[in-house]
Amino acid sequence: MRHLEIKESRRAQLIEATIESLARHGFAEFTLAQVARSAHLSHGIVNFYFRSKEALLVETLKYMAAEYETFWTAALRKAGPRPADKLAAIIAADFDPVMTSRKKVTVWYAFWGEARWRPDYLKICQSLSESYFAETRALCQEIVQAGGYAEIDAEWVARGLNAMIDGLWLDILTSPKAVDRKDAKRTCLALLGAVFPREFAPHLAAGKAA
Repeated sequence: MRHLEIKESRRAQLIEATIESLARHGFAEFTLAQVARSAHLSHGIVNFYFRSKEALLVETLKYMAAEYETFWTAALRKAGPRPADKLAAIIAADFDPVMTSRKKVTVWYAFWGEARWRPDYLKICQSLSESYFAETRALCQEIVQAGGYAEIDAEWVARGLNAMIDGLWLDILTSPKAVDRKDAKRTCLALLGAVFPREFAPHLAAGKAA
């Protein structure tokens, strides 16, 4: 049991070092030697746990995807029963400093930039995106049905929300002084408030008071 704990701890240490190295140097200059230095381990230890640079990168993306999904689904479970509360909780999770540190957003965009040419990356990113979209669409659909918004297409709202979050993550990366996390969260709530005014009025009011 102790051996397995050490093994998992060492793998996590190397993955965190990979995130650090990618945030500093990007894909073009990324090497296993950088990971070893960042983790304060030997190059041989890196090769022992990961057979290649590509294997380490794939596991790093899987790790980040699992961390992100675990974070927002935990926020969803803690929210109240109302779908608007659940959507607001997901948005809050999306702009929590844990998820949107400059380092992590930098690495996410690095992976997304490579996904077009790397099927393993694309599959992981698509799976995560589809899971998130399915949840936000289902919650929007609940609001449409319960609120009598027959003229509103829940899928379009969810698509717009997802695209806005992606764009705001990019703004946080490229213009951190112009857009902060609170502004980003309020922007998403404003979109939902424009579509579902009754359901999101309390969240908009709370956001202004914050």
